Amino acid sequence: MKFDSNRAWLEAMAAVRANRQVLLAVAGVFFLLPTLLSTVFLTDVQAQIFEAMNSPETVESIFSANLGLFLVFGIGGMLVQSVGYLTVMALLSDRVRPTVGEAISAALRALPTLIGVVLLTMAGTFLASLILALLLGGIVGLILGKGAASALVAITLLAALVYAAAKLSLVIPVVVNEGIGNPLAAMVRSWQLTRHNSLRLFGFFVLLMIAYLAVAFTATVALVGPVALILGEGRALTLYTGVISGAISAITSVVLVAVLAYTHRQLAGPSPDAIAETFE
Repeated sequence: MKFDSNRAWLEAMAAVRANRQVLLAVAGVFFLLPTLLSTVFLTDVQAQIFEAMNSPETVESIFSANLGLFLVFGIGGMLVQSVGYLTVMALLSDRVRPTVGEAISAALRALPTLIGVVLLTMAGTFLASLILALLLGGIVGLILGKGAASALVAITLLAALVYAAAKLSLVIPVVVNEGIGNPLAAMVRSWQLTRHNSLRLFGFFVLLMIAYLAVAFTATVALVGPVALILGEGRALTLYTGVISGAISAITSVVLVAVLAYTHRQLAGPSPDAIAETFE
């Protein structure tokens, strides 16, 4: 099936508007709240690191002293947001119409699979970089030198990662909507669904990224700029900026998951449950 990005976008936006109250509530808990907590607890440490940028030893010392804090908010934040992505996907599923509690339960059950996908992707990236460095880097290095070899390896690896990202972009809807619990099977299924549509999906995601950057920049300038003139530099401005950036991130996350949900629905077709409802 040829992917229709306009259809996916319109259907995703219609779903977000129809379910905006519950989606915004979920986004506030799983996307906005972690950003605010990170802003509150890490602002002082980040300010210290920024002020000590000219002294690597001081930066290392500050980072080591606050390593536990960074790990808690780094790993904890990613896990919470991952549950958020899966919860929003479950709420937009065409298989069932879950309550928020049921959607969160489904997200928690799917979380180990998503973690498995991330670990497999990291392992694959490491192996790919190692193979490219040994084979491609070695051959090109003998001919053109180490500098050219390093550049070619980096460009090739980046192109491979971008391609893999497009092919694996439907992992979350596959795990939630199709109930696939095996991480490798979920990755294979996403790879199959995106067949013959990789370039279209890549172009669609690039356009979404450009639109996000434009909207985020405009909103930040419009909402933070005037307040910065009033408050000046300080903790109040930092907290306010965290609220704005967190809100933008929360809304963007919901939109992204909705787009993935309806991209998957278009390429995979309606679920058996949805087809059965049609004939009831």
